[in-house]
Amino acid sequence: MPQDPGVTRLLAISPHLDDAVLSLGASLAQAARDGAEVLVNTVFAGTAPPPYSAAAERMHAVWGLSPGGDAPLHRRTEDIAALAHLGLAYRHGRFLDSIYRRRPDGRWLTDHVEGGQKLAVAQDSPGDDGLVAEIEDDIKAIVAEFEPTLIVTCAAVVDHPDNLATRDAALSAARATNVPIRLWEDLPYSMFKPGTIALPAGFRLGTSEFESATAETWKRKREAVECYSSQLTMLNGRNKNLFERLDEHARKNSPRGGFGETSWPVLLDDNNG
Repeated sequence: MPQDPGVTRLLAISPHLDDAVLSLGASLAQAARDGAEVLVNTVFAGTAPPPYSAAAERMHAVWGLSPGGDAPLHRRTEDIAALAHLGLAYRHGRFLDSIYRRRPDGRWLTDHVEGGQKLAVAQDSPGDDGLVAEIEDDIKAIVAEFEPTLIVTCAAVVDHPDNLATRDAALSAARATNVPIRLWEDLPYSMFKPGTIALPAGFRLGTSEFESATAETWKRKREAVECYSSQLTMLNGRNKNLFERLDEHARKNSPRGGFGETSWPVLLDDNNG
């Protein structure tokens, strides 16, 4: 990334199979074109055995897939194509998306809301602490193998358990391995529901930085996003043109009215170690 000229190996920790491309695709593509090795690891990419929750079956249908089929496999194929288009390497994690997970009492973590595509996601359950620790261990293993000079992950502007678990695990892993870390803006969700970024104790945000994108890398990002055809059924369409909104959001945040993406450096809080 241009504001980090020393970066030679960039590890992107993505919660889901599209988040990294939607949020930071142009910057990651530019880093690769500038000679950096870029690896995108998607945390919640595992396949869950049936039976599925009503929420999962509903989302499968919305995505145009069989309600009882292997949706994560289909989405992993989309992700491979998208990342290849940007010149990025990939790795798919073993953890299950929230629509496939259960709470400790056996109830589904995510419930279907009748009459629409929205889902009701339960607040953090007692099992989440163990989940974050497991994700952190997996990230540390990747760091030991890949030896990144920078980690990037989501800011978790949107209050989603998968995003929060990914961010917190990545922060802890980065601190334990002494690797700098940045957080990206969760797009497109932060455009629909802006929120604050509340980091765990011991971390604080630096000043936000807007990384301008060339017309070519922005075009490649748009083309990569189109690879996620299952997700475009939700994010794009009548009265909600995803690409126009991404363009408008970028221009609004750009000092010069062009395209680009926002991220924040993470600093250790001196008052918390």
